[in-house]
Amino acid sequence: MADQAGGEAGRAGLFAALKNTLATLIAIGKTRAELLVTELEEEKLRLISLWSKAIGAAFTLAVGVLLGVFALILAFWEQRVVVCSILALLFITAGLVLIASLKRQAAQPSKLFRASLSELETDMAQLHRHANKPE
Repeated sequence: MADQAGGEAGRAGLFAALKNTLATLIAIGKTRAELLVTELEEEKLRLISLWSKAIGAAFTLAVGVLLGVFALILAFWEQRVVVCSILALLFITAGLVLIASLKRQAAQPSKLFRASLSELETDMAQLHRHANKPE
C-alpha cells in the first residue's frame, strides 16, 4: 500500500513539474512575443518619422535648387547654355553620388529583431544548461 501511495505521489510530482515547465516555457514565449511586437512598433514609428522628414527635406531642397537655377540663368542670360550645361552636370554628379550612397546603405545588414534574437539565444543557452545539469 505504501508503494502505491508513493507511486501516485511521484506521478503527481512529475505532473506538477511538467506543468510548471510548460507554464515557464509559455511565459518565456509570451515575453519574447511582446518584445518582438514592441520592436516592430518602434521600428515602424522610426521609419515613418524618417520618411516624413526625408520627403519634407527633398521637397524644400528641390524648390530651393530650382529657384537658384532660375536665378543663375537670369543673372547670366547671355551664357544661359553654358550655365544650364554646368548645372546639369552638377545635378547628375550629385544624383550618382546619392545612388552610390543608397547602394552602400542597402548592403548593410538590418538591425531589426537583434534584441529579440539575443534574448532567445540567452534563453536557449539557459535551457540547455538546465537540461544538461545532473540532478
